Amino acid sequence: TRGAPLESIFKPGSVLTAAVSILFWTYVTLHSLLIGFPVALLIRIYHVFFDGSKRVLQHKWTTIWAYHYHHWCPFQRTSVIGKEKIAKLNGRAVIFVCNHQSTTDIMLMYGIETHFKWVSKKSNFYIPLIGWNMALNDYVPVERGQKESIERMFDHCKRHLDAGSSLVFFPEGSRSVDGTLKPFKHGAFSLALETKVPIVPLVLDGTSDCLTTGKGTTVGVYNGGGWDLTLEVLDPILPESFPETAQELSDRARDAISAQLQRIQLRRSDVKAKSQ
Repeated sequence: TRGAPLESIFKPGSVLTAAVSILFWTYVTLHSLLIGFPVALLIRIYHVFFDGSKRVLQHKWTTIWAYHYHHWCPFQRTSVIGKEKIAKLNGRAVIFVCNHQSTTDIMLMYGIETHFKWVSKKSNFYIPLIGWNMALNDYVPVERGQKESIERMFDHCKRHLDAGSSLVFFPEGSRSVDGTLKPFKHGAFSLALETKVPIVPLVLDGTSDCLTTGKGTTVGVYNGGGWDLTLEVLDPILPESFPETAQELSDRARDAISAQLQRIQLRRSDVKAKSQ
C-alpha cells in the first residue's frame, strides 16, 4: 500500500518554485551537454559496427539518462506498476499507447525498462542534445497532416517491428491541458491491425503537476517535486482478440486507459483525504 502523498513545499507561482525550475533546467542542460549526449555519441559509433538496427545499448543509455531526472529526485515519488505484463510477452515487439499530460511524460516512460522506439513529431528531433539523441536512437519522426510524412512513418515503424523493436505512441497527438483524456488518433491502431502486433495500453498520472506547460505558460515550469508520479502497464490487447476496425481498437484501448486513470486519481484523492 502506498503512503500518503508527498506535499510539495514548492507552490506554483512562488519565487522558490521559479528558483527550483531554473536549477532543474540548468541541471538537465549541463548533464545532457557534459554526460548524456557525449556518451550517446560514443555508443552510436559502436552501433555503426554492431547492432545497427535495434541499437539496444543506445536505448539502455537513453533510459538511464532520461529516467533519472524523476527517479533520483528527492522531492518526488515514482511508481511503475505492471512491468511483469511486459515480461510475459517474452520480448515480443508491441505497440505501447499512453495518455499524455506533460512534456515530462517522456522521462517517466523510460521507467518501463524495455526496448522501444518513440514515434514523435519531427520538430522534436531538432531540440539540441535531446532531439539529436532521438536521431541517434533511430526514433520515428512524423509531420502532422503531411500525407507523405505519415506514409514514411508507417514504413519506418514496420521496419522497427520487423526487427523486434517495440513502438510508443501518444495517440492523443498532443498534451492534455486540463488532464482529461482527449480523443485518440487511429495511426497506432491501424498499424497494429496491419502488422498483427499486440497493443499494450499504459496509464500515467501526476506529471502535469510536476512540469507545467500549456496552462498559461509557454516554457515548462518545474514545480519542484513533492508529487506522486504513476506509470501503470495495463493488460495487453492481443491480435487474436482485435476487432475489425481501427476505431473499435482505439475505443477499446482508450476505455481501458480512461477507466484506470480515473481509479488512480480517485485513489490518490482518497489517500490524501485520509492523511489530512
